[in-house]
Amino acid sequence: MRYLLLVAHGEFAPGLHTALNMLEGERDDVLDIPFHDGMTQDDFKAEIRQVIAPVTADDEVLVLADLMGGSPLTGLMEQLDAKVGLDKVRAIGGMNLPMAISACEAEDMGLDEAVTAIQAEAAEQIRPFAAAVDSDADDDI
Repeated sequence: MRYLLLVAHGEFAPGLHTALNMLEGERDDVLDIPFHDGMTQDDFKAEIRQVIAPVTADDEVLVLADLMGGSPLTGLMEQLDAKVGLDKVRAIGGMNLPMAISACEAEDMGLDEAVTAIQAEAAEQIRPFAAAVDSDADDDI
């Protein structure tokens, strides 16, 4: 099985998980791990171990994190290394909803191919909104 783990400061990971459930349906292979304000590293590591309990050495893991190199991601990677080994884990920082959707839809791809698809979707989605304006219309938008 491949798991998608969402990890972030505050309520970002659970909030993103809720939005993802609305679009992709609830999935047992998507887990979220929030790093709450004031949480100690020991408490956070205990939370990680509880959340990743269903992950086995036979599983693959895609991680989406809010910040590359932040405490939530580094703490999670340490625990995943101990549990499954980092050869079965890929992590991407700067998570957003389009990336999470792409990760869910890339379940039949290899890990590296999935990372490429997720990054491409993220790049495609980061652009300014441009409203089409009909210059002949009397009404303003």
